[in-house]
Amino acid sequence: MRIATNTLFDRGLAAINLAQQNLSKAQTQLSTGKRVNTASDDPIAASEILRTTSSLSTNAQFIANQSSATQLLGQTDSTLGQVGDLLQSVRTTLVSANNAALSDSDRAALGIELKSRLDALVSLANTTDGDGHFLFGGYRNDTLPFATTANGVTYAGDDGNRTIQVTASRQLASTENGADVFNRIASGNGVFTTAAATANTGSGVVDVGQVVTPSALTGHGYDVRFAVANGVTTYQVIDTTTNAAVPAPALSGNVYTSGHAIAVDGAQFTITGAPGNDDHFAIAPAAKQSVFQTLQAAADLLSRPSGGSAGLARISSGLLSSLANVDNALDHTLGIRASVGVRQNELDALGQTSAAADTEGQARLSDLQDTDYAKAAADLTKQQTVLTAAQKTFATIGNKTLFDYL
Repeated sequence: MRIATNTLFDRGLAAINLAQQNLSKAQTQLSTGKRVNTASDDPIAASEILRTTSSLSTNAQFIANQSSATQLLGQTDSTLGQVGDLLQSVRTTLVSANNAALSDSDRAALGIELKSRLDALVSLANTTDGDGHFLFGGYRNDTLPFATTANGVTYAGDDGNRTIQVTASRQLASTENGADVFNRIASGNGVFTTAAATANTGSGVVDVGQVVTPSALTGHGYDVRFAVANGVTTYQVIDTTTNAAVPAPALSGNVYTSGHAIAVDGAQFTITGAPGNDDHFAIAPAAKQSVFQTLQAAADLLSRPSGGSAGLARISSGLLSSLANVDNALDHTLGIRASVGVRQNELDALGQTSAAADTEGQARLSDLQDTDYAKAAADLTKQQTVLTAAQKTFATIGNKTLFDYL
């Protein structure tokens, strides 16, 4: 069979080109540290590498999001801890202030102290995160959430809580809005409030009361009215919602005993001291109020002169009410911190899962694309030998002519 000279040259060149390509591939694998540098190196592995790389990129973003959420929740928890400490100090001040031995100037000094605590609380409520956004502003995190005005502390934020995508199927709230944290706090005992009328002339003091029979509660308002005649103090309870006397314990003429509990429609409260004739004590359904209102009301109460035993009684009743409201704010703050803590624990667990997924993905990617250096070095030597042999063979064939066979 006769083989044309062109065919010999073409085959020789093809062999050299193939050997050079294989040598180049071996050199690239050694220099890059990757077995698969182009899809043609291993199409199946290249497809798996793309999927694995995409999964790792997505997981890395989730890890970054988890880190951001962890920082925000950590700052929220720290700030709420400071709020709790401040409220605890306010509570101590209120307990100290409810002392009949204090003078008006002593109480006024404590009132000034409470106003400074109020300013500190507003400052905490306006805390910013690491990016300069207000922590408790909701979605309106670029607007100062709380401002002190002539009408009290106002809120300019909204009810939103910023969420962050921390896994493919989980969005987690990373902040708390100021309305929920500072404004929507139960007053009184959480169900009803008590208050002494400002026109009272006696020394009666009412406590915050408690619920004794939840099923009997009506949600109505009540007015406890006192009468003093011939040295005997009696009272009656009027349902201010229906404008009718309450039949239990009696419509009227109930003999008053200081410190004896008064029960009405599932609620119970105690009045101590000596109420004057026509003194009133109001019982009303509890409403939500801000912790700023609580501190401002307590400061204002302490700033006013007592004006005698009746005034001292009003101050005492007001301080008991303020103390209950501060306790509600403390419990409320602890509840929010507990919620933040639950999310922090969830982030810790998600972080461990994401880290494990990243480790597994990196190992998978390494198996798919990383160079086996021992094998690559052997391949490089082999391809260098093959190229040398191909070049020598081509040179030998190329030097042959017809005259070599004559």
